[in-house]
Amino acid sequence: MNTRFVEAFLWSARLGSFRAASERLHITQAAVANRIASLEQDIGARLFERDARELRITPVGMRLLEYGDRLMELRREIVSLGRPQREVSGLVRIGAIETVVHTWLLAFLTNLQSTYPAVEVQITSETTRALHRGLREGALDIALQTDPLGEPGIVNMPCLPMKMGWVGRPCGEGPLPVEQILREPVLTMSPRSQPHEALKGLYREAGIPVGKVHCVSSIAALARLVTHGFGRALVPLPAIDEYVERGELQIIASDRPVPPQRIVVSYLDAAGSDAIRLVAELASRVSDQFTSGLDTPAAGAAA
Repeated sequence: MNTRFVEAFLWSARLGSFRAASERLHITQAAVANRIASLEQDIGARLFERDARELRITPVGMRLLEYGDRLMELRREIVSLGRPQREVSGLVRIGAIETVVHTWLLAFLTNLQSTYPAVEVQITSETTRALHRGLREGALDIALQTDPLGEPGIVNMPCLPMKMGWVGRPCGEGPLPVEQILREPVLTMSPRSQPHEALKGLYREAGIPVGKVHCVSSIAALARLVTHGFGRALVPLPAIDEYVERGELQIIASDRPVPPQRIVVSYLDAAGSDAIRLVAELASRVSDQFTSGLDTPAAGAAA
């Protein structure tokens, strides 16, 4: 199997379009499409459902994500066989948003400890805006957050997005019209966060003035407020799985789709540190492995 075909598939899945993958790989969009078509022929199944608006990954494609990451990692190890080996070490300062803290951060840190035991890590949890500021000012080396930074010296690695949706008290509610939800008190993440922007978009689409909205930066605090009847919440659903499993919260279906939560690993390339780059690449792989293992993958962006 040609690893270039697998690489084209992985970047198309992460970035949500053939066009974005072609820019990342420095090849034409047609070349990306041809590589993926050849990979689909090798496997004997479609990896994406394509239409004029969306590029949606199929169940077979979701299964291939983890295999593809492992294959590319194995390829990197094979290529490095003839190079002098040295232990990766150094201090890496990492900032993460709440969504990452409550989903795959622990798996990432465990993997990091076993893969690069000589790397020392400092962890902080902040909003995406605060993490961007930390990267710009050099206070952070890696940011696990939602939006790429288009600035010199910063590398952005988009990961698979996470599904967002509504949660409420576990009272057996069935599907609700979004207009009904929006006319009552609602909660979401901090101001100008991606969930908050998605919520404002729902108000605009429904033609309803923004009502009573509580912005809470802590997933734990938000879950507690919902449990005690302060309103329903729009949140990244994987981040509140533990509360749903314990019966403290209930996922509520609505009649209007919500865009998924983007996840981007950004790091300081200007620092010239192998440790920073390798740790950032590991974070991107763990993020994709986590999201591809979920039961309800998010739809991709337009091709």
